[in-house]
Parts: sequence; C-alpha cells; structure tokens
Amino acid sequence: MINTVFFDLDGTVYYGDKLIDGANDIINMFRERGMRVFFLTNNSTKTRKQIFDKLVGIGVDCRFGEVITSGYIAALYAQKEHMKKVYVFGTDNLKQELIDNNVPVCDDESAHNLLIGYDAEFTYEELTKAMRVAFNANHIIACNKERYYPGKNAELFPGCGAMVAPIEWCANRDVDYVVGKPNTLMIETVCEKNNIDVENVLMIGDTYESDILMAKKVGCKSIYIGEDIYHDTICVKKISEIANLDI
Repeated sequence: MINTVFFDLDGTVYYGDKLIDGANDIINMFRERGMRVFFLTNNSTKTRKQIFDKLVGIGVDCRFGEVITSGYIAALYAQKEHMKKVYVFGTDNLKQELIDNNVPVCDDESAHNLLIGYDAEFTYEELTKAMRVAFNANHIIACNKERYYPGKNAELFPGCGAMVAPIEWCANRDVDYVVGKPNTLMIETVCEKNNIDVENVLMIGDTYESDILMAKKVGCKSIYIGEDIYHDTICVKKISEIANLDI
C-alpha cells in the first residue's frame, strides 16, 4: 500500500525554471490522499535551500525537509565516513552544502578526498587540480554519473558524468562511490530518517537509467514518464496521466 511518493525534479516537475503542466496537480493529489511527498534530485549545483526556494517560487506546495539533493546526500556520506580535507570539483553551492554539514573542505592539491559534482562552468585549472587530487585520494565520490539531463525547453545538456569521465580517465581509476541515482543511498537515507518502509514507496521520474533503476534496486514501485517502451514498470507519456491510474 503506497503511503509515500518520491518525485524526480528535472524533467518530471519542471524544465529549467518552468513548472511542467499537471505536475502540481499530481503532487497535491497525493497529498490530499494523505501520502507523504519528497523531491529527489541528482542536481548538485544548488543547495537544498535553493532548490526549495525554486519549488516554492514556481508554485509547488513544498516543505524544506522534503527536498533531497545528491549534494546533500554526498555531504551526509562524507560526514559518516569521517572524511577530511575534501576537494570539491563542482560549484560553490556544493562546497557550501559540505560546509553546512560540518565536512572540512580543502581548495588545493593537498586534499585527501575528492567530491565530483556537476558544474557547467568548470575550468581547465579546476580539472587539473581535481585530477592531481584523484591520484592519491583516499576516496573519490561522485554526486552522480548521469550522461545528460533535460533543461530549459526540455533540451538535453551534458550531465555530471561529463565531469566524472575525464577524472577517471586521466587518473586511471574509477570513482569509489556514486551517491546519486540510480544508487539507492538517496532513497534509503530518506526512508531511514523518516521511518518509511520502501515497500510502501512510489518513485516517479522521467529517466529510466536513474529514477526507475533506483526504484528497482531498492524494491519500491515506480512510474516512468516517457514513451511506453519499458515493460517492467508503469509508463505514462505525461505526468498528468497519473491521475487516471489506480494507485
């Protein structure tokens, strides 16, 4: 019996800064049925507070504690593993997420650990530093390895995988851990913190290889938004069509 619904954000609830037609109606439909709602995103470019403000700004009924980002999960993971001197190859907002969660960061090549997040404006100098840290890093963490994501007007843009790949290639080593979808850490963390049974969870997303695979790995139900080409999950072409399903 479903009592909790997880929504992906990019391509599911919004495109860029535009709310997708019908998304808010579906979110409110589940709330009216007494279900808990959370928003999960692999986006590490912004802090949880910034994502929360964005959702509220486009009219989504949302609470701060319902917003979960890969950057936040990365900070919790680094905290749990007692990581020190973490070099962040990503945005200043990702760095701030670590600082806010008491994870020591380091801005030079003496760093002991490396965290890779999405950054559309990274420089060659930053890439060089990250590579050099990666040679001897105790841990290399990636917020995610998505190939692309849907941005403004549903256009596709290179994802965090475009930042991870050159580090892995140049340092000749794979990242040690990927915290974002399709890894199950994000959904497991939310369930553990909120006393939720994963068997009672529904995941809704537009990317099969991240949203839906995560749901399958953790053992919860899922709905894929896109063309009906997958036969192991419920598929709808538009999020508004979820209102017609027997859930």
